Formats: sequence, structure tokens, C-alpha cells
Amino acid sequence: MTNITTSIEEWVERASSLAPLVDAHRDESDALRYLPDAVVAEMRARGLFCLWLPQSLGGPQLSVEACVRVMEALGRLDGSVGWNSMISNNHSILWAHLRPETSATMTNRGATAVIAGTIGSGGTPERPGGGLATPVPGGYRITGRWPFASGCHHADWMVANGGIADPDGLRKDKNGGVLWSFLLPKAEVTLLDNWHTTGMRGTGSNDFEGTDVFVPADRVFSTNSPETYADSPLYSTNRATPWSACIAGVAIGIARTALDTFLDVARVKPANMQRGSLRDRETVHRAVGEMEGRLRSARAFLLETAREVDACIEADAAISPELGALQRCASSTASLASKEVCDEMFTLSGMTGVYATSKLDRCYRDISTLTQHAVGGLPGLTVAGKFFVQGVPGGGF
Repeated sequence: MTNITTSIEEWVERASSLAPLVDAHRDESDALRYLPDAVVAEMRARGLFCLWLPQSLGGPQLSVEACVRVMEALGRLDGSVGWNSMISNNHSILWAHLRPETSATMTNRGATAVIAGTIGSGGTPERPGGGLATPVPGGYRITGRWPFASGCHHADWMVANGGIADPDGLRKDKNGGVLWSFLLPKAEVTLLDNWHTTGMRGTGSNDFEGTDVFVPADRVFSTNSPETYADSPLYSTNRATPWSACIAGVAIGIARTALDTFLDVARVKPANMQRGSLRDRETVHRAVGEMEGRLRSARAFLLETAREVDACIEADAAISPELGALQRCASSTASLASKEVCDEMFTLSGMTGVYATSKLDRCYRDISTLTQHAVGGLPGLTVAGKFFVQGVPGGGF
């Protein structure tokens, strides 16, 4: 499925070569609490926001493995850069749930359109997903508030969830669900400046709200049982399967930077009066060896499972619940391993790592925030374990 004119390694290099630009704007990103325009413009130019836009709409429609590798490369540069690419990339699957003519107009038939926002559960019984829409001629008017809209500052479109209030109660989809997703122009919502965090500062993951926003009917789909207009199992499988893999790719990249940064510190940090140098301590040798093995093992599990998912997609075969559970397990295992690596490297570095100018400090903060995510974080181990024990799929979108 990877674009026949661009190999995985070429996509990875396209991401990795952003390093000088990301380094130059890192402090600005922290101060703004979202990505600077110069970084966003270059990411758009390189097509790093829409990797799963269907080829029929002008997108690259990359493999899961390719997306994981690209997210890993971006995560190595900066957690917030990787996260913002990942969020928009994951959301680019949603274009397949609108009629092709609608998606083509909204994306201008190219891989630059960015979707931010929220999709999934939450809200209240009266406002599932955080919003409530009323049918009107030609579409709906929706009011609500939605959290964690990573990338909202540079987004073109916002995805928001809500119920549809019909006269006889909340509208149900074909499987009895009451949650619907609405795509709104960013200009028609209000961003709330509440993303004040320790980790992932540059993601701009603010809440947003809208009041009586008109949404045409062709920009609405069932959140959990959508129609699919792209001819690939990638767009019809449980979204948590590919989404979790990409989140884990960012985590692996952050951890790789933490480990490499610690090695740079250990090789030059001198001994003090109480202890020998880091490079000469056996406890450091053991820890580095253990964390290197832990990270590489988790990465191998993640990529192995991603390739199995890709094999199903290439064969136009359904992704089984068992494989979906394995992908969730691999993704959360990678996130857990990444956190262990960052924690250990931060601790071993001593006072060197506590300064805001240290990459170890940034990795430690970013990975602690990333692993709180419901899909890419540690809850995926519970979802997978429940399937392995009871044979019950779960944790889907």
C-alpha cells in the first residue's frame, strides 16, 4: 500500500531531515504551546499530516509500518512534532467516511488538509461525546465543547462528536449507537486556551467549543459504525488498531532520543568526589544494556505486528479481533517500554537532566504525558489481555 514512487526509507528521511528546523524553533514551540508556523508549513509541504488520506483522493495511503516508522522519526526530533503529525495522520482515515466528492472538495484533492479535534466516547447521556445536534434543512446545528484538540491552531477542520436530537430521542446508527461525528471548519469554532501542561507543550491540545454551528449532512458520519467509501480494510477496521500503532511510534522515537542523549552525557560527565564517572559505573552499564534491549524488543514487536496488519490490508482481508488485540498489546508494550527507558535515563543522569534545556527533561515530561492517552497508552494492555483471556474484543472506535 505504500506509495509506489516513495519507499518507507524515503518517507523516514523526509521526516528526519526536519531536524535543523525543529531544533531552531523548539523554544518557540514551548512558549507558544503549539507548533510554530514555519514548522507547520514545512510539514505540510512534505505531506506529513495526511499519510492515510486515500490514494483516490490524492493521498499517499501509506502502510501501517511506514506510518509507525515516520512517527518514530518525528518523535526522535521532538515529541510535540511527532504527536501533531500522528494526530492529523490518524484523523486522515476519517476522510474515507465521507462521500468521495465531499472529501475531495474538503481536501482539495491533496495530502495537506489537517483535521484536529476529538473522536470517541465521553460526554453525558444527554450530550454523548460532548455535543448535541439538532436536524435542520440540509444538515444539523451542533453545540458543544470538546477536549484535547491537538493541532487545533494549524488545523483546517475540526472533528466533534455529539448526539442527534430527533423528536423521539437520540438518533441511532445501524448498530444502535448514538454517537455521531461532525466535521466543522476551524473558523466556526472557538479555541479555548487551556493547554497548560508539563509534557507535550507544543501540541496545542486545547479544548474547543461551538454554538449552533451549521454542519451539512454530508459532513456527518456515525462515529463507531461509519460507512466506508475507500476500498481498503484500513478504513473499515477498528480504528484503534492502526491509531495505537502510530501513537506508539512517537513513544519509541522519544525513548530513542532519551537513550542516545544519556549516552552522550555519560561519556563526558566527569566523576565527583563521592562517585566515579557515569561511563565507568557498572550499574550504569547494566541499566543501559537492559533499557537498550527493552526498547529494541518492544520496537520489534510493534513493527512485526504492524506488518501482519499490513499483510491483511494488502490481501484485502479483514483484520481479525485477535490481530487487533495483538496490535493494541504491541502498541501499549512499546509505550510502556518507552516510559521505562525515559524514566531510567532521566534518573541516571542525576542533576544534569533536570534543566529545561536538557533533552532528557523534555523526553521525561513528554513520555509521561503520552502514556496517559487512552488508545496509545497503557490501557491497551487491559484491552488486549481481556481478549486473550475471554475472547472479547474491546477498546474500539
